[in-house]
This record gives sequence, structure tokens and C-alpha cells, in this order.
Amino acid sequence: MAASKLTFNFLLLNFLASLRIPEISLCDRSRQPKRHVAMFIFGDSIFDAGNDNYINLSVSDRANYWPYGETFFHFPTGRFTDGRLIVDLIATKIGQPFVPPYLQPGINFTNGVNFASGGAGVFYETDPKVISLGMQLSNFKNVAISMEEQIGDKEAKKLLSQAVYATSVGANDYSYFVDNYPNATQLERDEFVNNMVGNVTDFVKELYNFGARKFAILNVGPRGCQPAVRQSEELRGDGCEEVSLQMIKKHNSATSKAIKELESKLSGFKYSILDFYTILLDMIKHPKDYGKYIYFDNVRVLVRKQSKRHIVFHSLSFGNAQVLQCRIMRHSNKFTLIY
Repeated sequence: MAASKLTFNFLLLNFLASLRIPEISLCDRSRQPKRHVAMFIFGDSIFDAGNDNYINLSVSDRANYWPYGETFFHFPTGRFTDGRLIVDLIATKIGQPFVPPYLQPGINFTNGVNFASGGAGVFYETDPKVISLGMQLSNFKNVAISMEEQIGDKEAKKLLSQAVYATSVGANDYSYFVDNYPNATQLERDEFVNNMVGNVTDFVKELYNFGARKFAILNVGPRGCQPAVRQSEELRGDGCEEVSLQMIKKHNSATSKAIKELESKLSGFKYSILDFYTILLDMIKHPKDYGKYIYFDNVRVLVRKQSKRHIVFHSLSFGNAQVLQCRIMRHSNKFTLIY
């Protein structure tokens, strides 16, 4: 099971190396990156750092109440997790502060902006109450224009070209499609996948036209294996809802090919795709490969001991949200994480 052997730290290094982002030690905070690297973040609850706090949603659709945030920030921040997001860990790794949500008052654009919104999809219709990918792109364009006014055209273009553009989106769209069109034909499913891939590709090209050059993409996870889906489908054992799984596999494959094609056509285009689908599916299907549960700081965590490092994975599920989050233990001045 190859995925079970991949550590999150290793995957982060792959992200950073493939995008040529300056990298620093997680433990030695005195080592600073060679140059400033902003991050612009798009997507859904996997990346949302609190934008949903500022829009008109019911309490159950937000993440601004306990136990969200309990294990790192010790208070809810609007992140759909008990700790930090993947993009928070990337920011730490490159020596940058956590990227603030777009709707947070008084933010500094030069460190980057997080536009992600929990519940968002590629299509506006997926959830009109939240900030869709298209709306996030419009917000980014407004930020880019404001940056030109604040720091000048030359500096703004430099910052935008050196920045990292992280995206995680698509799972909510497939949930919407499967839930609303349970009797769809195979042709209709394939057409939806093609529309999804086309829109994601157009989104990346739009960012490129505004100066983006470095893209970090999380592919769509195994929506059909999420606890809420398995419960609603009354599935037993390790069974998963197969329609969305098959659609998402096609989506991930086609998106990977489309992004690779962009690399061959667009000058200076660099990208890295994290195979979130395979990693998370392996953890769901083979939980024992990742160790055993212990209590750490009064929190139930899943631990696997590998070499001389402790790898800690923390999983919670409450309300409508499935929370998957890394916890960290220190050993020999190194952190090793698994996600």
C-alpha cells in the first residue's frame, strides 16, 4: 500500500521542490526563506480559513463554534478542522504567516489571501449561499487590482508571478450532482465530468492571465467514502458509494492531463498535484496500517511509529463536517506528519 508509506512532510517537500519555493526547517524558525512568497488560496472547506464566518449562513453550516479549533488555536477560527489546514502547514513550511481569509477586515494582501469557502463548488448552483469558485476568482481579480494601486504595477506583477496558487475544489459539485440526479445516465455523468474539468482548466488559465505561474492543486477526494455518505447510503464494512467515486476518478485523471497540457503550452507554468484521493482512500480502507489510537493532550489520536519518528493522525467527525487533521509530536528536532 504505497500511499500508507507517504508522509505529509514528504509530500510538502515535493510541493515546494516542484514549484521551486524556498523551504525552511519546521523546527528552526530562525531560518527564513530566501524571498517572500505569497499564497493565494481557492476552494472549499478543505482550505477555508474562515470566510464562511462573514457570510449569511446558518450556524450548522459554519465552523465558528466548539470543538472546531480546539487542538491548535484553542478556539474556533472558521476552519473546518480541530487544528490547522493543509495550506497552514505549507505556509509554516515556507516561513510565512497563515494566509488570512479574504473577508476578514484589515488584511495585508502582500502575504496572500485565502478566498476558499466551505461548501463551495466549481459551479455556483452547487451552493448559492457560499462563495463559488467563479466568485473567488472575481475576488482575486479585485485584490490584484488593489495591489497594483497600493504597491505599484511592477511590484504587484513580481509578487503575483512568484506567489503560489493553491486550489482544492470539486467534491461538493459531485455531491450536488449525485444527490440531485440519482437516475442520470452514464452519458450525463460523463458530460458533467467534462464540464467540471473544462471549468477548472479555464479557472487556472484565468489565473495565469493575471500573472500566476505556480500552482499547487489538491485533487478531489473519495467523496463516496465519507462517513456521512456511507451512513446515508447505509453501507456496511468498507463499502463506498460508487457512482461519485467513479466520476471523481475520471475527473482527477482528466484534470491531471489537462493541467499537464497547459504546462506544455504556457510559458513559465509550473504545477504540482497532490493525490488526495489515493492517500485518503487508503487511510479509510486500511486504518490499521496507520497505527493505533492513544490519548495525547486529552485528545484521541491515531499514532503510527515509523523509524525514530512518531506520526500522528487525528480524525474527528461531528455535525455535517468530517474533520481530518494532522497532529504533531517532536522527536530528534524533526516533525513527521501524515495526512
